[in-house]
Order: sequence, then C-alpha cells, then structure tokens
Amino acid sequence: MKLATRDIETFLREPAKAAGALIYGLDGGQVRQRVARLADVWLGTADPMAKLELSSEEIEADPARLADELASMSLMSPKRVVIIREADDKILPAIQQALELRAKDNFLILYANDSLSKTKLREWAERSASMAAVPCYKDEGAGLDTLIRDTLKGYGLGAGPEAMRYLSAQLGGDRQIILNELEKLSLYVGDEAEEVSLDDAAQVVGENNDKSLDDLCAAVAGGDLATLCRLSDRLQAEGMVGLMLVRALMRYFSRLEQLSLARSAGQNLDMAIDALRPPVFFKAKPALKAHATRWNADMCAEALGRLQILELDSKRFSDQSLSRLAHGFMEIAQLAGAVRRAA
Repeated sequence: MKLATRDIETFLREPAKAAGALIYGLDGGQVRQRVARLADVWLGTADPMAKLELSSEEIEADPARLADELASMSLMSPKRVVIIREADDKILPAIQQALELRAKDNFLILYANDSLSKTKLREWAERSASMAAVPCYKDEGAGLDTLIRDTLKGYGLGAGPEAMRYLSAQLGGDRQIILNELEKLSLYVGDEAEEVSLDDAAQVVGENNDKSLDDLCAAVAGGDLATLCRLSDRLQAEGMVGLMLVRALMRYFSRLEQLSLARSAGQNLDMAIDALRPPVFFKAKPALKAHATRWNADMCAEALGRLQILELDSKRFSDQSLSRLAHGFMEIAQLAGAVRRAA
C-alpha cells in the first residue's frame, strides 16, 4: 500500500497490520532512522538480537534464504525482524515467495537510498495489501521548520524567529545530519537554557556539506562566481578534500552532457531528465533543466576535460589545491557565457 505523507507517522507507530515495509528515498539519514524505528516498534520488549540484516546481493546469491529466515521462529524471542538493505528488482521474486511463507510474528523491512522511480519493486509494494511503501523525502520548507522546532522541543528548547531563519537556511539534506547538528546545539546551550539564540546557532551550526556540494555544482553550472568561491573555500577549510569537490562536479557535468546528447537525438528534455539513473529528486529538476539548456555537449566535454586536469592537480599539488581549484572552477563557470559576480 502506498502511504500518504500524513499516514507515515501513524504506520511507524502501529505497523501491526502489515507484513513488512519498503522504505526508500534520497534522504539516506531519514531512511536509516525509519528502518531502525520500525524494527524497534515491531520488536517492542523482545530481544533486540532477533533482528537480522542481509544485503540484496546475499539474497540474490541464495534466494531461498530469505524465505527460511522469514518463516523461522526465534528461540529467544516471540518476534523477528528481517532487514534487507539496498533492495532492488532482482530479488522481488524471492521477496514475494518469502512473504507467502512468513511466520505471522515476523516482519520484513526492505530499504534503499534511492527513489526507486519506475521500479517493479516499488510498484509492487505500493499495490500490495500486506506491504507499506514509505517514501523519505528531504526535509525542506515548512517540513524542515517543523522538524527543527520539534527536535529542539524534545531538548526543552525553543528558538526565536531569527534563530529559526538561520537554522532553516543552514540545515537541509540528510535528516541524520540535521538531527546531529541540533543535538550539538542543545549540548552547547546547556540544560539551563530555554531558548536558542541566533548567536548560539551561528556558533554551532554551519552549512552542511551534503547540501553545499549540490549548491556548488549549481553555482558552477549557473555561472554564479560569488557563490562557488564561497562554497569551495568553506568546504575545503572545513576539511572537505578537493578531490571530492572535483568528482561531484564531474558527476554533475556528465549528467548535463548526457542530457545534451539526448536533446541532440531529438528527445524531449523533461523525458531525458526522467530517464536519468539514479533518478533526479523532483525539487532539483528545475535547476537541472535550466543548466541543461545552458550547456551543450561540446561545452560539457570541455568542462569535463578541465575537471580531469583539476583532479590530477589536486593529487599532485595538494599544497596549492585551494587556489588552483578556485581558479579552475571559475574558468569552467565561464565556459557557458555570462556569469554572475558579487554585487
């Protein structure tokens, strides 16, 4: 069954009517959090050792094992949870067979750090009466504000409007990173504090790297020199290896090149974006579409060639990597024409 956003919390608290769940999405921290929560709710006070985790590759190599594990009873616990990580279409037949043989007190959790768009596994879970399909979207907008407020409230803290605006602007992406940052903030202000100030938030919470890498790619592809300089300098100053920045950009420009080639072959741009693997998060599609119209295949090839040189430079000239990368990123940003500089 496909769960609406409003129904997810209810299911996570009371999954008893289901035989299992498929938890998926691009927010890996939220995926892992919900897997752990669901397993704990199912087991309750039962022995936590009654939880078994297997990989998709293990099931593919031995399909009968999943049925055996889901049908068997634990000697130490009345309930069991079997977890399969990085689930995909290849093991769908084994999953279906295992559920038919499942002992009623056992529960199956499948998860993947992927949107699983147009996969047979997701379609089956959404149609199944015994399985729940639980999407994990990145926390943004009002949902992010609610997460921040509720998490701080759990620590006995509030936050004024300025602090909330700062936290909402700086946090985003992986939910586990968000929760870790808010926990650090609660420890920083101490037990006697009742409210987080803007200064408290600024002292503890920086822009998280998961979100900033995406922003860096967007700044280079969009010709935003001020943003790309600020982000590349800050990420490296915080310990992000220059090689990781270069490779993030290489992945992004490879996608832009793929889209340009698809357009040259007569494919509709929206359809080409939908065909990308791994799938593009829906909120990132407008920016990717704008960049795809800005960069043609020749310019992407030039950008990738320069990034390969920067990759070698980051290994050979580590003591000069900061200035070399900043200069190289600016040159790439200017390949597609007009750029935006700081006012």
